[in-house]
Amino acid sequence: MSIRWKFVIICVSVVFLVMVVTGTIIIFTLRSDAAAGSHSDMRDWADEIAFHVIGHSLRLMDDDADLTSEDDINRLENSFREPFRELASNRLPIGMDAFIINASYRRTAEGTQPTEYSDRISSDVIISALVGNASFLAFRSRSNPITGDVERWFEYARPVYLIDDYTPTYIIYMRDSADDFLNNLDDITRTIFVGGIIALGAAILLIIVFSIPLTQNLLSLNKSIKSFKVGGEPITLTGANDEIGQLAESYNNMSQELNNSMIAITGEKNKMEIIMYNMSDGVLAYDGDGVLIHSNYACEELLGLSDARTMSMSELFNALNLDIPHDTDYDKIEDIIIKRGEKFVNASFNSHKNEAGDVQGLVIVLQDITKHMRLDNMRKEFVANVSHELRTPLTTIKGYAETLVDGAGDDPAIRNEFLEIINTESDRMATIIKDLLELSRFDDNRADFDFAMADLISLAKNNVINHRIMAKKQKKAIVFKTDLQQAVIRMDSDRINQVFNNIISNSLRYSHSGAKIEISIEEREHHYLVYISDTGIGIPKEDLRNIFERFYRADKARSRELGGTGLGLSIAKEIVEAHNGRIYASSELGVGTTMTLRFQKP
Repeated sequence: MSIRWKFVIICVSVVFLVMVVTGTIIIFTLRSDAAAGSHSDMRDWADEIAFHVIGHSLRLMDDDADLTSEDDINRLENSFREPFRELASNRLPIGMDAFIINASYRRTAEGTQPTEYSDRISSDVIISALVGNASFLAFRSRSNPITGDVERWFEYARPVYLIDDYTPTYIIYMRDSADDFLNNLDDITRTIFVGGIIALGAAILLIIVFSIPLTQNLLSLNKSIKSFKVGGEPITLTGANDEIGQLAESYNNMSQELNNSMIAITGEKNKMEIIMYNMSDGVLAYDGDGVLIHSNYACEELLGLSDARTMSMSELFNALNLDIPHDTDYDKIEDIIIKRGEKFVNASFNSHKNEAGDVQGLVIVLQDITKHMRLDNMRKEFVANVSHELRTPLTTIKGYAETLVDGAGDDPAIRNEFLEIINTESDRMATIIKDLLELSRFDDNRADFDFAMADLISLAKNNVINHRIMAKKQKKAIVFKTDLQQAVIRMDSDRINQVFNNIISNSLRYSHSGAKIEISIEEREHHYLVYISDTGIGIPKEDLRNIFERFYRADKARSRELGGTGLGLSIAKEIVEAHNGRIYASSELGVGTTMTLRFQKP
């Protein structure tokens, strides 16, 4: 196909596209404006019905009326049914109708439509209003069961709350005919179509007439350029004094400097490639068409793509699942963090320009920020958890304190109950802060330990004795067994006792009545193993590896209800590891959990 016809097709396509888009925008704008106007009108009428019909009838009822009573509901509906009919018949705009529907989906009052038709009301807007959301739908259509004609309308429904703010008592359903508007819109559409056909024909004739001389010169220029080579004869055109002739002259001037420029460019390219290949950051440079022009080996390692240095820009974006259209303004592309397996890579997009400031392509610089991201995520998660854990007791304290200030403190029983709750939540905050300070000391290597030779068996027995009363109250059993006489290691007895106490308390807290907690100690060649097992609720498999993280709870609601802070196991892990030991857990949901502590022999 010649360039002339390509030019004609392109121009005609543009004209046709503009006409289609313009007509479509006009039609959809009219539809949108009609829908918005109808929505506003029906919303205003629905508000007036709610206030002046239902609300007025409600205000006329006795103060002791019970709207949960069937008799009072019937009296209310009988009182507003006639005013509603008068409003619907005499005041609503022509084509608009309204219904009041009981929340039990029983029609209570109707407008001007026949009863047998209104009884069949079933609409998405009514369903939406039943769950508390006002809703509007435009250009609905259905065959009238009486006349058989296809009707088109707008519809709107809103809830009316009389008993509480959660369950609607009535639904006000509005319907407005859209037939007249849509018929007029069809006439406008036909007018636009006919006018567009006429305009398109005129455009085709004009484009053909004006494209003939232009395309002839372009064909001549194209033929000369095809036979042109560096150092060859300049391009000559006859009778071309316009922009095409100026283009040929500019091209001749450029060719004179091309040889010298090529030598300089080759030298600069060699220098740039040496620098790029020795960079630790990945670099990918593309021209304006998205074709790769420069790259280094680091980009393949960072992205995990062995063929990254051969991909075009669009292929790279598809491989990395980046939603960046090829025609996006390069200056507007912001930095993106790409996750490749366990690695995070920051991609910085920078356009490269010529001396005139025109964008010539895109340079992507890749940096490995995995370590930074992990530290940042840990910081954010920790701050969020601390804020959440402290906000919960603070909210409780503030709520009960405000209740006391408002006068609840005049009742001694209520006052004492509220003060007890405030005291409990204060203790919880103090425990959280104490645990956080202790973890901070572990992080900064400032935790104090008083190491001495001590017996693990004696320590475990004492913990069993200390928890036996609590276990008995909860109708649970706690036992200790071992075949060893002694298990002496170098430890801080108070700290290890804190670990035992924390784990045993968790076993009691997260087990049902009748559960059994068993502590046992075994000896190995180089270390002692302490097992603390329970027949409690267990821990889901997906949560097991995270239970030693700070503020992590497998069952968050139950943990807070039972007073857990989510820091106990984190502290236990820090203490055991400070003793050159190790702590780990095994569990089966609904069966129980076993915590294993391993201590090195002296």
